[in-house]
This record gives sequence, structure tokens and C-alpha cells, in this order.
Amino acid sequence: MVSLEVEFAGLKLKNPIIAASAPPTETLENVIKCAEAGVGAVVTKTSANFDSNKFILGGRRTHIDQQGVWAQGTFRHETLTIKNGVDLVRRAVQAIDIPIIASIGSLGLDPKDWLDSCLAMQDAGASMIQLDLFYIPQPRSSPENIKQLIELLSSLTSKVDIPIAPKLNHDIPVHYAARILQGTGIASVFLIDSIRVPVPIDIRQNGAPKMKFLRGARECSLFGEWQKPITLHYTSVIYHELGLPISAGGGFMNGDDAIEAIMWGATTVQYATLIIKHGYSQIKKLLKQIGSFLEQNNYSSVNELRGMAHKYINWNGQEDFEPARVVVNYDLCVDCGICTRTVFCEDIHLVHGKVVVDPTCDGCGYCPSVCPVPGALQVVAVDPALNPVF
Repeated sequence: MVSLEVEFAGLKLKNPIIAASAPPTETLENVIKCAEAGVGAVVTKTSANFDSNKFILGGRRTHIDQQGVWAQGTFRHETLTIKNGVDLVRRAVQAIDIPIIASIGSLGLDPKDWLDSCLAMQDAGASMIQLDLFYIPQPRSSPENIKQLIELLSSLTSKVDIPIAPKLNHDIPVHYAARILQGTGIASVFLIDSIRVPVPIDIRQNGAPKMKFLRGARECSLFGEWQKPITLHYTSVIYHELGLPISAGGGFMNGDDAIEAIMWGATTVQYATLIIKHGYSQIKKLLKQIGSFLEQNNYSSVNELRGMAHKYINWNGQEDFEPARVVVNYDLCVDCGICTRTVFCEDIHLVHGKVVVDPTCDGCGYCPSVCPVPGALQVVAVDPALNPVF
């Protein structure tokens, strides 16, 4: 029997799957559904300390295409007031027996504003605080904002008893983030779940927004599978540079994605888009996929996977290119010429109707990836003495 239990910044979770701050966690009914489906913890929809009467309610607009889910809403529509957020946390703590992580946001970096919100969530029974930096002023990585952010984190971690963890996104580059977060006292790091981009437009409609019934928006949020490599990059760097527990999110759509994130150093993995698009039942599928992987590969615990990918990395910058080249299997090659027409490599040609690879090939692997016949082109290891590139 494999174990999916993890410890995340002092919290004991029955598994590493966390329901991210999103529509699936903005009401008590939804939070309960996440818990019943089996998540290890829930991050509530972001709450902010603001007077709702001073903000337009507006609405939410979405557009879905092959790139992902595009969404836009007003500040008031996309956040809960602190009063409503505290009520959600208090009721959730009473209703379910898994950690409730309260997500806090603000329109500025005033420590008092954040501290009051954090203490209110702490008193409501939250197990941890996620600091949602999404709403602080742009540019978020300006020297002034970064200085205030460091001061904010250091202040909150010294005055709040439960773990404090910022949520990073693309607005703060990861290597820069790793440097500025050192010494702030944070307990963990939550990673990206969306990116702000221009609203999708229809070029056949004179650049009109594809989001119907929306005008005047400069940006919107984009969620999708394309985020996964970026999320893994943030995970890898934060794991190596800070060594803190990480909750990775953004672009993950199945159990294999969770396993990959954990191998790069994540302790827990957040899901939102998958649940939004396909329902709460996906959580059970994720857990089954992770459990099956562990059993099939003779692991007793999911913790054995953490950071595994780092043993193949030289963090001193020294890369090791093992000698290799492409060979042609003429029994399979149909001489279609597709590999020779790509403007990427000058080492492969059609000679008298046959594909020929020059001895200067260094085995980059591009031509096999475009070949329509599996196995016709293969990258093989070679003796360095026989390959002039090495």
C-alpha cells in the first residue's frame, strides 16, 4: 500500500493535491465538494480588505480556445471581502477536516492592511495564509514595489502565528524572486496559476474582442496547459535556491503532471483549470493516477519522488553533451524529403533521391521529430573519435 501523505510547511496532508484559489473554492458548497472528492487541502478564493460599495460589481467574461481559458472580471467580482472570506474559512473549518488555506489579497502593499486580514483569517481557523500578489500595483517587480514586498513579508511572518506563503506569478522573474525572498521568514511558496495578457481579438472582426459583452479591458487572465513548463521552471529554481516547501500550480491537467512537478521539487500541486473544465470528479482520477504510478514503479511514498530530477542537473552551469548523431533506417525511410526541407540543420540532404546525413551531424534530434515514419531517423550514441563535432 503506497502512501500519498505529505507534510507541507508543518501541515499534515493526506495527499499532495490542493484545490487552488479559484471558482471551485469561492463558496462553502464548492469547498465541501473539493474535500469530498479527496483533495489534501483547499485554498479559498482570495479575500481582500475593501469596501464593496466603492467598487463596481461588474461580471465575469470568458473565452475558451486551443490556448486555454481566457477570463476577465472586476476586482469586486473576482475577490471576496474580508468579512465574507472570514465567514467562508470559519464555516469550512467546521464542515471539513482538511487544512483550509486562506488566500489574502490587497490593492497595495500597506503592511497594516495585510496584517489585519491575516489575523482575521488566523482567528477564523485558517491553517496557513497565501498572499495573493496579483492585485498589487504594476510594475510588480519595480524596485519600489519589491522593497515594500520584502518589508511586508518580513513584517507579516514576525506577527502572524500560522505559516505565511506568497504566491508568485510571471510578473516577478523566478531567479529574482529567489533572491528577494531569502530571509523574509516565509514558510513556503505558492507558484503561478495564470498570466495577464491582452484580451484575445478576432482579426476578421477588425480586432474586436473575442470575449463577448466586454469592452475597454486592456488585459485578461489566461489559464492553460502551456503554463506547465514555466511552472516547472519556477519550481526547480525555488526548490534549489530556497529549499522551501512549494505548492506548484499552472498548466497541470493530469496525474503525470503532478508527479513531474514533485520530481522538480514541489511538495504539493494545485489544480484549478482541470476542475473548472471537467468537474470535481477529476480529483479522484488524479489521486488514482499518482497511486498507480507509485505502485507500478515500486515506490512506497510520494515523498520519495521529491527533487528527483535535480540529480541530473549540474547547477554550476557545466553541461555534458554526450556524443550522438542521426542515422537513417533505409528499410523504413520513404524518402519524402520532409526532414531535408526544414530550415534548422544543414547536415541532412536528399542525394539522388535518398536521405543522407553528413558526418558533422551532432544528433540534436530535430529531424526525427518531424519525420512522419517512426524509426526511419534515430539518434544514436557514437564514439567521440568518430564524430568530428566532439
